[in-house]
Amino acid sequence: MPGRSSLPIRRWRRWGSVAPVQPKLSVDQPAIKVLALGLAGGIIGGFFGVGGGIVLVPLIVYVLKGDQHTAHATSLGAIVLISAASALRYGLDGNIDLDFGLALGVGGVVGSMIGATAMHRLSPNTLRLVFALVLIVVGVRMVM
Repeated sequence: MPGRSSLPIRRWRRWGSVAPVQPKLSVDQPAIKVLALGLAGGIIGGFFGVGGGIVLVPLIVYVLKGDQHTAHATSLGAIVLISAASALRYGLDGNIDLDFGLALGVGGVVGSMIGATAMHRLSPNTLRLVFALVLIVVGVRMVM
């Protein structure tokens, strides 16, 4: 739509891929909408120390009309920047245990590779259901 600000959404190509990957998110999303979703994920991630994916994945699926797999992967890409900014702020305040954080990070890298591989084997509906169940379990545990 002319006159409307939009933010191009790009996808990485697979290693060795020749054909361009078709984007599964509209490249015609208003920049203000995408930035507002990032702001919400950043505030919640920074304030609660949770992965912004708890907020970003549903917002990408329901507000931006992205598919489930793209929402998870795109959220992870955004979380890199969101968590780095939060970690910097917490680090400046002296609230990070670097040894413990690095050990968690090493385990997290291995676990994320396993999780990302497993995610690609699930249908979008199964992935949505598993994600919803994890959110419910986490929510109930936090209330308890």
